[in-house]
Amino acid sequence: MREVTFFWRTDRLGAVGIDSVLKIAKRIEFLSYIKRVPKDIRCLFKFHLHEGKSIDDLRTIDSLEVLEILQESDNPDEGHLLICRVIHPLPTLNARTNGTYAIAGSKLDGEGLTYILQGSSIKLRLLSGVLRLMAKPDRISARTLKLTPQNHESVLTEKQLKLAKFAYDRGYYDLPKRIKITELAEQLGLARATISEHLTKIEGILMDDMFSSMTDVRLTAEQAQSIVETMEVDMEQTTAYQTESFSGLISRIKENIAEDLPQDTEQVPELDADEHPENILKRIQDDIS
Repeated sequence: MREVTFFWRTDRLGAVGIDSVLKIAKRIEFLSYIKRVPKDIRCLFKFHLHEGKSIDDLRTIDSLEVLEILQESDNPDEGHLLICRVIHPLPTLNARTNGTYAIAGSKLDGEGLTYILQGSSIKLRLLSGVLRLMAKPDRISARTLKLTPQNHESVLTEKQLKLAKFAYDRGYYDLPKRIKITELAEQLGLARATISEHLTKIEGILMDDMFSSMTDVRLTAEQAQSIVETMEVDMEQTTAYQTESFSGLISRIKENIAEDLPQDTEQVPELDADEHPENILKRIQDDIS
């Protein structure tokens, strides 16, 4: 289970298709999902509006549909609690993966958009690749989530921690080393190859936890084109998605595919526009697993 945070500066929100929102709201906080299926994503938001703006002004935004006003506050600092339908290609694809979720802490404010997702590594890689095609984030960070109750939040198991600490306490990681791996093996009563394998695995886990922010995740041309097919099917079948904003984002992704991804037409098969979106996503996930 991983958590990835994507961030775009305010001046780049046009590429994400939500820059118009900041003309009405100075801060929007995502609180929770109310309903989450691919063609109907309803969320609870807290809106802090600019002076002189009202909830009715939000109804002019293509990417949001105000469904219900739960709390309308006279105090600008408190904000308004609204249930809105989200109309945007990325959350729609996110819902289709059925394994990645936005979490509280995601927000839009004067600094930019912070989008926090949790889920399996394979499905987060898929979304990360799509985000790069839509508008490369200015910052990305990732961390592993430990879902079992422990006194620490280490990505290592208890046995791995003990071995790592044993090696550290005896100077294996000092420069220069105060102990060789052969001596560690002798003290532990294990084969040198076994200790070497375990320490290498531990180092790999720690490096992955530190640096696997997925900034270099890229989709193949076939994967990217399949995703576009999925989005276009959604747009054709759902009246609410037939907006200039939604269409514009799909067009931008197509342009970025043409510019950034290698086009080997001999290796990219023709895509079936009638193929069910769920089958397309399953094929993409298999390709990058």
